[in-house]
Amino acid sequence: MEERLIDKEDERLIRIKKKAEGVDAEDATLAEGEEENVEEEVLVTLPEDEEYDEDLVGLTPSELARELARRQKAEEEARAECEKILASAEEELAGGAYEKAESLFAQAACYAFEEGRATKGLWTARTKNFKTTEPFYHGDYAEEFSAADDESKQFVREKMSKLLLKEREELEKEEAELAPEVLAKQEERQQAFAANRRYYAVRLLAFLAVLGAFMIATVVSASFIVHTLSSLPVILTGVFGGLTLLAFVITLVFFLKFLGANKLCKRNARLSSTEDGARLEELRNKLDCLKLVLEDGEK
Repeated sequence: MEERLIDKEDERLIRIKKKAEGVDAEDATLAEGEEENVEEEVLVTLPEDEEYDEDLVGLTPSELARELARRQKAEEEARAECEKILASAEEELAGGAYEKAESLFAQAACYAFEEGRATKGLWTARTKNFKTTEPFYHGDYAEEFSAADDESKQFVREKMSKLLLKEREELEKEEAELAPEVLAKQEERQQAFAANRRYYAVRLLAFLAVLGAFMIATVVSASFIVHTLSSLPVILTGVFGGLTLLAFVITLVFFLKFLGANKLCKRNARLSSTEDGARLEELRNKLDCLKLVLEDGEK
């Protein structure tokens, strides 16, 4: 009989207590002079870098040893494969094949145990040996860089921070000059478009009310046809029916006009709706990327 426990003081220890089947630790029925069945305790220690895994708790010592050996073999194979990829990437990088090198370094960076060599190589290839800053203005790349290890970020910043800081200064200057004019013009257009939308909204609501009134009048007039021999209900039903159709067409026109005006309002709310606005949005996106890249790299 076995009892498996995680050591409270050291979670890397698994205590396995063994005793004979059906025999308690203290058996009052033992005859005088007989020795009590002694529990056998086996300690199994997990490797230092092995994360706590409940799946290992239920294993026998031999099963645990086999599982740990399997994991160690798998890790060794993965490290060998990673080293092979890194060697190929560095060869491509040395030959100036930056795109191929970038792809290979990206593969190597996917290994959890890789400690910066792939990341450094990736950014070396991505920036064409630190000759271009364009990758830093790509949102996904900037976020990826921000999440990289400190050593890799420091390595890249030592190569590029001076140039990036200079470019940020230029971008901030252009953004400061462009923003007031662009935002003022956008506000002016928004007011005009909002007024146009209100114009069609009011008329749409008015004709919806008229349409509803004509529909009610048509139904009421039609209800009198079966209760009277007069032709008046028939005439009124036809008149109100025609007016209902006309009101429906006009309401539909104003509805479409309102949708168009509302679409223009939403489109104008985006900076990219104009050429200058698109440039301002681009500048702000670049500055956001540089903030991710440089925020903890400046002294």
